[in-house]
Amino acid sequence: MSASFWIAFWWSVFVGAHMVLSSLPVRQRLVAALGEKAFLGLYSLIAFATFILLVSVYLDHRHAGGLLWNLVVFPGVRHLAMLLAVAGIAMVVAAVIQPSPALVGMKGAPVTRGLTRITRHPLFMGIALWAFSHLLLNGHATDALFFGGLLFFSLIGARHQDERKRVTDRERLGPFFAKTSFWPFGAILAGRNRIDWRELPWLALAIGAAAAVGIYALHPWMLAR
Repeated sequence: MSASFWIAFWWSVFVGAHMVLSSLPVRQRLVAALGEKAFLGLYSLIAFATFILLVSVYLDHRHAGGLLWNLVVFPGVRHLAMLLAVAGIAMVVAAVIQPSPALVGMKGAPVTRGLTRITRHPLFMGIALWAFSHLLLNGHATDALFFGGLLFFSLIGARHQDERKRVTDRERLGPFFAKTSFWPFGAILAGRNRIDWRELPWLALAIGAAAAVGIYALHPWMLAR
């Protein structure tokens, strides 16, 4: 079997397990049988194990398979990709510091502020930006499957979470959903929200951007065979 097959296989297992275990009928039955903490432990173990196997296969077969595209030959593409990668990592770090009320495990009255005025899923969108930036620079089959899968999972995972929360947490999150958008800037363009620059977690964004620059500088060492 080719490396592309195994990357696609482990993505299918990872995404499939995530979607099945987090679907309402399966989740409710398992929680009733195991308890909330045991279910979360099982869910985390399966997700961690399958993702580690996926990453391991990809790292052993980077830039393999046929070349599907080579966008770096076009002026500006490399700089655009680097900018998107920095923005993605900065958003992920900031989303950890200023988490969205729509994330799993969040309780209390939801407040629309900072990043959630832009998108109610800053964590997922940050990962999606990072994945897309790598797709621009890496056009081989294994790269396309790995980063394309990460982009797909980030978006479909956020959408799946929205659909489940609309059912299980509709009363708490109803006003939050009404004022926010799945896609970045959607609610702002629709006139349901506005950007308040003072609310943005600037320190966290700066730390994330600095981390992204550091990761880029360490790329040759981190990815050395």
